[in-house]
Amino acid sequence: MALAEGGDKYEEAPGRLLQSSAARTWSGLFAEFRSHASARSDAFVQPVTEISMVLRGEGLVRRRASGETLTTHAGPGVIWFCPAGEPIDCVELVQGTLEVLHLYLQPDALLDYAAERGFVSTATQSLRYIGGFSDPLLEQMGRAILAEVQAETAAGSLLVESLCGSLAARLLYSYSNSSLDVRSSRVGRLDSRRLNRVLEYIHAHLGDELNIRGMACAVHLSRFHFARAFKASTGQTPYQYVNAKRMERAKALLVQDRPLGEIALTLNFSSQANFTRAFRREFGITPGQYRDQSSG
Repeated sequence: MALAEGGDKYEEAPGRLLQSSAARTWSGLFAEFRSHASARSDAFVQPVTEISMVLRGEGLVRRRASGETLTTHAGPGVIWFCPAGEPIDCVELVQGTLEVLHLYLQPDALLDYAAERGFVSTATQSLRYIGGFSDPLLEQMGRAILAEVQAETAAGSLLVESLCGSLAARLLYSYSNSSLDVRSSRVGRLDSRRLNRVLEYIHAHLGDELNIRGMACAVHLSRFHFARAFKASTGQTPYQYVNAKRMERAKALLVQDRPLGEIALTLNFSSQANFTRAFRREFGITPGQYRDQSSG
């Protein structure tokens, strides 16, 4: 099932879709921000792994599964985690209105992280439904993902890929019943050969859909080890580095009098409007104003 279909079960209920990541080309994760009003769902099997967190509103949520009923007084910061394949008898918002961020995770996001970090093979299978809990770190990650939905940045897909790994890490370390295999290794800096190779790779693909997996493959490291080694070597995360380089490229293209739509496409933005917003957020002026100042 496509991750974008994870929220189909909410379509028939009162409420509305406020925002989603449908226009983004993210891998591993799909995000929806929904407003929910009082309603009751029919029985269903959870289609994809989902993290739901309340960001605004108050309400009473009742969930019945496997013969047990859980009632949660929901407000900002309350989170539910439900793995794919979980059978659910019903979910009901008994009273109130909630604005909830729903994050749908690709199965590979958990499996890949578990394999890279040396978790025992049953780690992802030991993750079970957890309802009505608070986790400030998960909430912080969720809000960062929503911020990227609301205002695209120059390397947002890299940021979300990194956050997806962080979500997987938090779930496995804090909520699975499995432990790490004893094979943890210290990560240092990239040697000069590997650093030069990955920087060349980034610059050659600056207008493409860059991702951490591709960068890590270029230097024959796992994504987890690469991300840590890259930051140790450059002082920046891959997201920060690519974001800065794309903004520098944007300035150069503006001075060449290239059309804004073409620049947005060249730098892999989903739209000219999102490029303009990102540029203004970064430099405090619009691309047009920068071009005028540079030509003056």
